[in-house]
Amino acid sequence: MKYAVVPCALVALLASRASLAQDPAPAAPPCPDPYTLCLVRADEDTVVQSLKELKSIKESKAVLKLKEDIVIVRDWQDRVYVNGGPSKPIDATLTLGDTVSRDMQIQLPIQVYYRPKPPDPMFRLRVRAQAGLILPTIWKDAKGGWDAGLSWDFMHYDVFNLAAYTGVRSAGGGVGMDLTRNFGPYVGYSLVYDGFTSDVFVGCYFSFN
Repeated sequence: MKYAVVPCALVALLASRASLAQDPAPAAPPCPDPYTLCLVRADEDTVVQSLKELKSIKESKAVLKLKEDIVIVRDWQDRVYVNGGPSKPIDATLTLGDTVSRDMQIQLPIQVYYRPKPPDPMFRLRVRAQAGLILPTIWKDAKGGWDAGLSWDFMHYDVFNLAAYTGVRSAGGGVGMDLTRNFGPYVGYSLVYDGFTSDVFVGCYFSFN
């Protein structure tokens, strides 16, 4: 019987140690009133650093920096292309404080409006060089039947214009028609200096503005 006691005591000792090893770690002591949550000292540095970051975020302005330019392209058919839409968002970086920086993509709500060009004012002042023939003087005097000078276009409607003319041999006024922005034919009244006769001036002009 004395040999059977030793194995039984050994088994009891091993079982007690195994049960102690399986017991959970003792819980932290409860927080004193009136506190409901306590932190261990090991978490102190993490909490302090998080509070500093939160303060930096709160006191700093949010900075949004685009990584690429907003590009607007207008082609020869008057079509407009803009990046930043759903098919091609713009890459950007959002910064908050000293520690928070996030890459992001921006989609811009793009709307393109066309405003037609307003019509040119009816009254204007356009200086033109002008040359042509004085009729019917050209039939009588081929040398004295031409004239050149300056004209002042002071009113227009669509492609037609009214202008006063002062030349080397005559002066007068008449009607012109813009074939291009600066060139067109002209016909009008002409008062010839030599004899103060009334004739017709037919020619063309080239404007400087």
